[in-house]
Amino acid sequence: MNSKVKFGGTVEEQNELASLVLMGEKTATSSLFELKTERELSCIGDIWEINNGLDQQLCRVQVISVEVVKFGDVTEEFAKAEGDGTFQNWLDIHTRYYSFLLEKYNKKLTKDTLLECVYFEKIY
Repeated sequence: MNSKVKFGGTVEEQNELASLVLMGEKTATSSLFELKTERELSCIGDIWEINNGLDQQLCRVQVISVEVVKFGDVTEEFAKAEGDGTFQNWLDIHTRYYSFLLEKYNKKLTKDTLLECVYFEKIY
């Protein structure tokens, strides 16, 4: 499936994260599994058009790995591949972000909350 993708919640975050993909420093992403529909789940081979905060395409990536992982089981390797520098930085950023998203559904983030963890590679 081909999709347009923007990472981050603000224009600034979207610009920064798209640049990290373009430079090869961001090669993974995660999302809350329970908030995705079956149609939205990623599949190996999917092509994503990576757009910045201004909706400009910067590059394309191909999904190379997809797995469902508990929040508490995310590895340091995966956190670094997300482009957040350190595991602690990833944990701080994603704890805030996922807690904010889940609050809208009267749910709480726990170590058992499931994430869809995706690795991708830049193809263009």
